[in-house]
Amino acid sequence: MCESEMTKYRHTDPNWETGNAKRDQPRICPVSGKKMYANEGEAKTTAAHRMSDKESARMQLRTYKCLYCGAWHLTRKEA
Repeated sequence: MCESEMTKYRHTDPNWETGNAKRDQPRICPVSGKKMYANEGEAKTTAAHRMSDKESARMQLRTYKCLYCGAWHLTRKEA
């Protein structure tokens, strides 16, 4: 294969099908069973996105740092 035929990224390869792409499974806290977010910003962005969804817009979410796994989680409970 010559260099001109190679692509640096899969998404630029016209033969690569997105239907075969698989997402990484979310990491789950072993104690709470909740999805683990790497930082507060990621958790807040997800909470804002979920609260803006028409089906779940009435739901209020907040973020908190887990004492067990050290990651950030979402909850509907008050602080």
